[in-house]
Amino acid sequence: RKSWTTVQGFPETVRLPKSGRVLQVDHDKLLRGLKKSFKTNGTLIRDEEHGTIIQLQGDIRKEVAEFLVDATAIVTKEQVMIHGS
Repeated sequence: RKSWTTVQGFPETVRLPKSGRVLQVDHDKLLRGLKKSFKTNGTLIRDEEHGTIIQLQGDIRKEVAEFLVDATAIVTKEQVMIHGS
């Protein structure tokens, strides 16, 4: 059975911790980085109600959470919620 990893709730802007500058989040670049890092396919969905959603093939929930917290620092560990078994 094939499974998908869905990530949603990304902020549109991020404040840098040291300089305090506010930068736009490049969701396309983030998707490319995820696809290259985990050698999988994925898509970007823009929804009015849920915002930007990234779907990746495979069950890589924990790995994606670590990538978003450690490599990108877009979200903190407290903001990440992993659903499912």
